[in-house]
Amino acid sequence: MRLQDIFPRRLYDHTRSNGLLGRYSSFLIKFVLFSTALYLIWTLIAPAYFSTILKITAAYFELIGIEVSLNPTPDFLYYQGIRSCIPPFIALVLATPGIEWKKKSSLIALSMPLLFVFRTILQISYVYLQIPPVSEFYGVFVIFLSGTCRVALPFLLWFALTYKQLLARPEPVKGKHGYICPFCGAEKIGILDHIRSVHGEEALKSEEVKQLLKQKPQYKSKIK
Repeated sequence: MRLQDIFPRRLYDHTRSNGLLGRYSSFLIKFVLFSTALYLIWTLIAPAYFSTILKITAAYFELIGIEVSLNPTPDFLYYQGIRSCIPPFIALVLATPGIEWKKKSSLIALSMPLLFVFRTILQISYVYLQIPPVSEFYGVFVIFLSGTCRVALPFLLWFALTYKQLLARPEPVKGKHGYICPFCGAEKIGILDHIRSVHGEEALKSEEVKQLLKQKPQYKSKIK
């Protein structure tokens, strides 16, 4: 199923009246779709995920000789597990353009253990809050750590791994007989005439065409 089968093309195609959502609308729509699907799947494993975190937390405190009582209810396991930052991180990677699926799989596989470790550290920090004396500074630190782990971490990690693709400027691709259209993939000798007739005058103002004109400044006369 293609994106245009679900959403009207005008919502995400920046070559048609600049698109309602702009240049990154396709990414945003894919992110929402992937996030929804992943959270539905995650509901099935969320309790087991957080139960594992609690077992590691209990083992840590047992190792250092501090007795803690961790007797979670099924509802507690579910609601804590469902708040994981793993689904949005995976959705961000899957929705990122310009990365092969094999590399996306590698990024996800390498990052999930890191996200799991951060969540475990956060849970250990929560337990320390229940062990007096607790300073006000430590309470503020745990709040900061919680916000970082639950909200900021997946976005920071995603950006650190994919910033080259996100910030890269699109380069015109030359085929055997002409240039490859960046909008539909057709190879045309008169690429600017093709873009104007098929994708509209607004497409000539896109970043893709600007990059083409940098390489072929003689083409500028064709869009005036």
